[in-house]
Amino acid sequence: MYLHSVDRRPDSPTSRRALLNRGYFLNDIPRPLLACRLLGHRPVVDGTTGFRADDPGSRWVCCDRCGVRPTPQGHLDPARWNIGDRYTGPWLSEPPPPPGFIKSLRHPAGSPPPPTPGPWPTNPTGAAGAELIIGRSFPGWSISFKLGNCGSEHTLAAHIRLYPFGALYLHTERFGTWLQRRLNPRGYQSRVTELRLGDGRLEWALWARRDSSDIDPWWMRGSITLDPRDRLFGHRRYSYEKVGDPTTVTVRLPHGDEHTVTLQLERCDYGRTRRRHFHSWAVDWNTRPGIPTKPGDRGKILGSGVEATTPAVTAGTWPAEAAARIALQISQDRERYGYRPASEPAE
Repeated sequence: MYLHSVDRRPDSPTSRRALLNRGYFLNDIPRPLLACRLLGHRPVVDGTTGFRADDPGSRWVCCDRCGVRPTPQGHLDPARWNIGDRYTGPWLSEPPPPPGFIKSLRHPAGSPPPPTPGPWPTNPTGAAGAELIIGRSFPGWSISFKLGNCGSEHTLAAHIRLYPFGALYLHTERFGTWLQRRLNPRGYQSRVTELRLGDGRLEWALWARRDSSDIDPWWMRGSITLDPRDRLFGHRRYSYEKVGDPTTVTVRLPHGDEHTVTLQLERCDYGRTRRRHFHSWAVDWNTRPGIPTKPGDRGKILGSGVEATTPAVTAGTWPAEAAARIALQISQDRERYGYRPASEPAE
């Protein structure tokens, strides 16, 4: 078990103005599993249902209490075993040896895993993490709790956000599996219960699917308008319309490198439905294979957007203005990440 922390401000554009944005991670925490140690694991069939009508998916074995899988987990026949069945089949007395040279000759790459599950792990572990933000980050106030699914990296997750004071995010990995298997044992949709206040609206979710809100019943989600301007003048609307054909420019950076970038001018209209609309200009840009911004070629920007001024659009000089803004944007990112060109020696 070990603890480490990471300063997350350089990698989080929304919290660069925060006084503190630090992640804390506690790894390899022994899981007590008291019920399973006293009563033994309860083996059941777990798996996937497949993405097509002719795809039966996969089946394996796990404990219905703690979610631990044996080693190997088994590769069961979907025609015989259904998800949720109590597993009563055979077991391996010991796990197979790790793949080596001789084993790789007998079991070439791509061969199916062993069909029979092996022994249960003796010392299963989990992890927990937190992120503490002091100061400005994401706008709005919210409180949320998430119960993961059988494939979630974070079994449990929660947060409280009070802009502009800060936020606290918490999560567990494997801890809370008993609750997940009782309340959300099948499928790959996490469940969220949350309350959000921001942008003139109060929104809530009650045991709602996190990624498929369109199939939730009406009572799982709702919102009310709190901003009187929404009732008087209508809701705010934003729309983007491409203007003209894409154009290509060369962006020259102070580090000496040059990149060919494709620009697309866009008109942004915004305003309320029953009030006069305003508009501004923006330029969407992209480039391949990307512009490096982090040391060691660890990160590249493939595209983004920059603002364009009305005089530049009227005069037709917006491509040059956009190239200058892109160069400034990339230079700021490189400075933040400590980027150095390959030809420049490190200090």
